[in-house]
Amino acid sequence: MRQKKKLDYKKIIAEIKGGNQGSFRLLYNRFAPLFKGIAYRYVGSADESNDVIQEAFVKIYKNLNSYSFKGSFEGWMKRIVVNCCLEYMAKRKKIKFESEALLVNTSSSSWDLPISEMSVQEIVELINKLPDGYRTVFNLSVIEGYTHKEIGEQLGISESASRSQLTKAKGKLKELLKSIHIYSAAKA
Repeated sequence: MRQKKKLDYKKIIAEIKGGNQGSFRLLYNRFAPLFKGIAYRYVGSADESNDVIQEAFVKIYKNLNSYSFKGSFEGWMKRIVVNCCLEYMAKRKKIKFESEALLVNTSSSSWDLPISEMSVQEIVELINKLPDGYRTVFNLSVIEGYTHKEIGEQLGISESASRSQLTKAKGKLKELLKSIHIYSAAKA
């Protein structure tokens, strides 16, 4: 496996600010595949993820002056990508959350299913089968590491709604995994 050469972000940012399009292209080529994967997890479509990534890189370019070199530059860019995904979904009214009255606060911690035997693509496809609200909270919490308070603030829902959406998402994923496991066992 080839290791990617570590980038000197201060130098690249200075070059981009100085108008060096090659440096921005380098940044795009390095991070676009990763960011497309993130966008795909949120919007569930390759075409839509490309739209989100284009918007995200425009925002990254326009906001380079606001990066303070505190914390990870990659993390700063990822946050822009996630925010672009959420904005994209909100504009299209894609995120639908269950009413808090319908949400159940149950624990779904048993993940003893064949997830370790699945490819990353299969797992992403499974996550994309979740309803938009579940998928969004699952991505923000489990994959991005946001707290329920942060998720609630970003999505305009309560912390308890975020927790419940995550519980429901895990429950739905568990059902989907069981159906895959049953299907795999029947095939064997």
